[in-house]
Amino acid sequence: MAIGKIARPIKGELPETTQEFIANSENYIPDPVDPFDANLLKKLTLEELAVRYKEIDYQSQLFKGQILLEARDRFQSNIEFGQWRSVNFTELNSSNTGKLINLARFFQGDRTLEGIPVSAGYLISAPKNKEIAEDVYRKIKDKNLKLEEIKAVIYSHQQKNTSLPEKENDNKDATKENKTRLERDVTAFASHLLESTFLGKSDAFIKSVLTEALVQLSNRHKN
Repeated sequence: MAIGKIARPIKGELPETTQEFIANSENYIPDPVDPFDANLLKKLTLEELAVRYKEIDYQSQLFKGQILLEARDRFQSNIEFGQWRSVNFTELNSSNTGKLINLARFFQGDRTLEGIPVSAGYLISAPKNKEIAEDVYRKIKDKNLKLEEIKAVIYSHQQKNTSLPEKENDNKDATKENKTRLERDVTAFASHLLESTFLGKSDAFIKSVLTEALVQLSNRHKN
């Protein structure tokens, strides 16, 4: 049931013959109606009310995501976009923003969110499911599955996608472990600098020192 498709009464007296109706059809054009008029809800059944709520919910999520995606494309960095977002949308954090943008980026064109719970749409469009998202969508579209059923489909595809040869899995685990160790060491050293070496120094001084260090590092590699 599309929003706005509600029967509207025709003004004036009804024509007595078909010919009279055709000759004066311009007199029977209904006035524009606001599809969000609360009074129109009284004409809907309980089932139609539920459908209307779900339609508006997923449409609003998609449209908000499209707005944020358009805005993101106008900034050169996530930092600039984040600053703009924090000023204009105080209720949105980076996590919610990312979910809305991912939703809008995936569900566009021929991909529709109709019949798919919004929460399931967030799961399908999540970056971690990028490799399986299209297959999952083809599997569940037009079936009106519940959230738990869609989660099961996603899990099944995740298991298939991670069924790699043992050696390849070992290499990936080793790489992941090395990356995690590096990140942990970097975080620890950064904390040491701020809490010891740079203790009592202003933010401007700290940024200047780190900027100069990057310049010297770059020059060292050029020599």
